[in-house]
Amino acid sequence: MTLRTRLISTFLLCLTTTIAAAQAPKRVLVLHSFGPEFGDYSAKPLRDELDRQLPGRVDLYESWLVSARFVSTYEDPAFADYLKSLFARRPLDLIVTFGAPAANFVQRYRESLFPSVPALLSDVEERRVPPSGFTGNDAAVAISVSFPAIIDNILQILPQTTNLAIVIGNSPIEGYWVKEIQGSMRPYENRLAVTWLNALPFDEVLRSVARLPPKSAIFYMLLSPEVRGIPPDEDRALAKLHAAANAPMFSYTDAYLGKGIVGGALISTEEEIRKTVSLAVRILGGERASDVRTAPVHLGNPQFDARELRRWKIREADLPAGSVVRFRELSVWAHYRWQIGSVGVLILLETTLILALLYERRRRRSAEVDAHNRIVELAHLNRRATVGELSGAIAHELNQPLGAILRNSEAAEMILQSPSPDVAELREILVDIKNDDERAGQVIRRLRGLLSKAPVEQQEIDLNQIITEVLQILSTQASARGVRLSAVLTPQVLRINGDRIQLQQVILNLVMNGLDAIGSAAGWQREIIGRTIVKDGTSAEVSIEDSGPGIPGDKTQAIFEPFFTTKTGGMGMGLSIARTIIETHGGRIWAENRSLGGAVFRFSLPLVETGAHRASGQPGALPAPPSSSGSPVGATFGEPAGRQT
Repeated sequence: MTLRTRLISTFLLCLTTTIAAAQAPKRVLVLHSFGPEFGDYSAKPLRDELDRQLPGRVDLYESWLVSARFVSTYEDPAFADYLKSLFARRPLDLIVTFGAPAANFVQRYRESLFPSVPALLSDVEERRVPPSGFTGNDAAVAISVSFPAIIDNILQILPQTTNLAIVIGNSPIEGYWVKEIQGSMRPYENRLAVTWLNALPFDEVLRSVARLPPKSAIFYMLLSPEVRGIPPDEDRALAKLHAAANAPMFSYTDAYLGKGIVGGALISTEEEIRKTVSLAVRILGGERASDVRTAPVHLGNPQFDARELRRWKIREADLPAGSVVRFRELSVWAHYRWQIGSVGVLILLETTLILALLYERRRRRSAEVDAHNRIVELAHLNRRATVGELSGAIAHELNQPLGAILRNSEAAEMILQSPSPDVAELREILVDIKNDDERAGQVIRRLRGLLSKAPVEQQEIDLNQIITEVLQILSTQASARGVRLSAVLTPQVLRINGDRIQLQQVILNLVMNGLDAIGSAAGWQREIIGRTIVKDGTSAEVSIEDSGPGIPGDKTQAIFEPFFTTKTGGMGMGLSIARTIIETHGGRIWAENRSLGGAVFRFSLPLVETGAHRASGQPGALPAPPSSSGSPVGATFGEPAGRQT
């Protein structure tokens, strides 16, 4: 683009902007019949639509013909002079009136006020502005109200109606409509009794509509502000009338639908405004008013208020065909569908998450049960392997009572073969045989207990007793290896909840590890000591001490891991099984080295709290017998076959 082209374009743009700015906005006067709070349409819809269709080109003024509420119109000339002086230097482009009084005022004072200004007469019944009174500058958006059609609508939906109360004021315009309605009611004289409320103060009107006889209906036409005692705006007056009425109320315009009337065929205010705006835009656009005339707005399709139908028990089936029912009470779903939907989605997601978590929990629980069963099975195999290691010692321990039984039996046989058997000696032999049999039976019972594959059974047991039983089982094995077994136990009964066989296996594994650690190593002291103490009055601690070489410093935690072993040919499962069993019982297990050499394995378990325990102030530890000194009780299980130096 050349410099000359740019200069020409800039000049044309500036010229266009200057011309547009130089055009003065269109001045529109909106004249209402009554005050701003009563009986008239607001000019806001008109203003908004004009601004939308003619942006920045409309300057709108509003005024009210207050004299319409009075019986006389002596004030009209003065009001006309006021308007003339107000717009003497501000020429109008259009006058829009709402209501018949304002339309009649403009028609009466057109020649003296604005003879050349087009006027658009809106919201006026066609009988109030006959075409004969129109000039070339007049156009109208009139309405056509058929009172017989309104009465027929009432009788169609309420066929039992015998009385009609008509609510209307007593101003000049209302007096005109009283005569029009009276003329329309002649065909119904034998069907309906009419109650006129046009000459009453507002309080009397309320009392009258509250005392109407049965089978009555109310027709609301208009209440001007001149009615004595009426509220300052029509909506409040209509609300009081609706609250007091004992009969359904009807009217002619949908401006009152939703404010207390039942409904029917009504004048559409939306259609009125739409036509008014359309004609105003056309006139402001340059068309002559006489060229934009339109047909009146008639009673439209029947519309009804669902709340009033329910109040007066009117069935929707009795309404005219094609009726529209508005103001239905929305269901909770209709009111809060998005909220309910969102909550439903959240609940669904939460439910899905919960189900997924429950499924995972079930899988985890199943896996835990399966793992526990495998641990139990492995523990059983571990016990069988341990018993296999002890088979020699067990056979030796059984051979002693069995050999004694054999020898005693042979001695008894020899005594019986003598000519004079010694009965007293035979009795002693039988006692020895019985004692040896019980001794062998105890060995077998302990062995069967270790080898049993019974299900896990939680019961209240004495921890000291379990340690004693295990050390008794291993006493022969320890003696054969030259190791001294001893126990230093609390004088109290250490009651815990647990499985006897599993806890026996823990102590068995720890003592067997001690025996293996001591092995054949030379030493002046070869011993394993089992100790029990009460910690903080709530738990029992068991320690198995040995005089072996101890645990390497960096292996005190690793030794409890599965398959970790320092033995040749060991599986590395004994201590892992022990840890699993202790943790299943709610305790913990650990290992450390002794200061004087050797290792000590410790585990703690919670004590059972009983009423007697709480009374003594030491949960889980029963008081020592009166003969006890309260000091730890010591015991030795078997003696080594000989010191190995």
